[in-house]
Amino acid sequence: MFYGIIILLLTTFVSYALADYFFLPGTDNNKIAKQLFWYHLLLSAIYFIYVTFNPSDSKAYYATSLAAPTWLELYGTSTTFIKFLAYPFIHYFSFTYEATMALFSFIGYCGFLFFFLSFKQVLQFRPSLWGYDLIKLVLFLPNLHFWSSSLGKGSVIFLAISLFFWSMVNPRNRWLLLILSSVIIYHVRPHIMLMMLVCYGVGFIFSTKGLPFAWRIIFLGGAAIAFFFIYKDVLTLVGIDEDQFLTQGLDLSHRASELGKATSGIDINQYSLPLQVFTFLYRPLFFDAPGALGLFVSVENVFYLLLTTYTLFQLKSWTYVFNGDYLVKGSLLSFITVSVALAQVSGNLGLAIRQKSQIMVLFLFVVLSFLNDENRKDAMKRKLTKLGKFKKVNII
Repeated sequence: MFYGIIILLLTTFVSYALADYFFLPGTDNNKIAKQLFWYHLLLSAIYFIYVTFNPSDSKAYYATSLAAPTWLELYGTSTTFIKFLAYPFIHYFSFTYEATMALFSFIGYCGFLFFFLSFKQVLQFRPSLWGYDLIKLVLFLPNLHFWSSSLGKGSVIFLAISLFFWSMVNPRNRWLLLILSSVIIYHVRPHIMLMMLVCYGVGFIFSTKGLPFAWRIIFLGGAAIAFFFIYKDVLTLVGIDEDQFLTQGLDLSHRASELGKATSGIDINQYSLPLQVFTFLYRPLFFDAPGALGLFVSVENVFYLLLTTYTLFQLKSWTYVFNGDYLVKGSLLSFITVSVALAQVSGNLGLAIRQKSQIMVLFLFVVLSFLNDENRKDAMKRKLTKLGKFKKVNII
């Protein structure tokens, strides 16, 4: 426990240093970045208390890494990669379980920091809805923090996706970080990397904004090469042969039947695909929440449902996506395709709650970007109105 406190103090110092590096000290953004750290730390403490009295993958990751005789023996994709990441800290720096949890909590916080940086660079205004600052609301959603605060896939892939997104904001200057984040996503969840490559590639093809033609060709060429090398590994991981993939697509329903045997399991194979996706994104709701944690998550799911309904039934939101840049198109397509894929393997509500937190921010960015554009148009209208009144006064 003492070692865990030392690592916690060190990561606190580094988190404050990062906040001061990216945001001018004393500014509102700097304060939000530091508030994010303490909020994430609070949810990390709650998660640590939760796993003390409940089964947790983090305990198995730590035990396996501790028992492994060599580091390279753990190299691989999916759960193996998390053990591979933890091994050097456990063996070379003698990290305890508590210290390792503190380190991976810091990794999750860095994910929020880079999403915040991306939002501030892309969004000129502070989108608001129903009188609330949506950027702050999105960044402080508790479920996102809870499942990205421990030794496990959640914290690592959340950081990797945030770095990928941050790189896509300016790929010309961040192409090395783009490659690194892509490699990490592939090692944690290869099928997510496969879909994101395809979706952002489509975003580049059907967008005329945001990036010169030469850089579109470079990205599409790199994405095509990466796709060629990893798609067979993805099919092997999910248990589908190549011929089946070509004839039936990425059908993961057999994984759902295996994962639906948990205590919070639902027979997802009996649902249609739209109902599977709805279950993945918006359940549990209050009427089917599995325990106290499920009731807590239900509040957040109601927010997602209201936000989706608000944007879905506006024609101008569809127009905005159609005319949007590659970042908007790629983020929305990635969110949709990854949600469809993960919905087919989330055979229990607990798994759905954990997995959707990895990609929900992409959908929230699209909503933020749409509302930012609406705010921009309103500001332009107000400016033109004032200019018109000024001209009338001068004429008089």
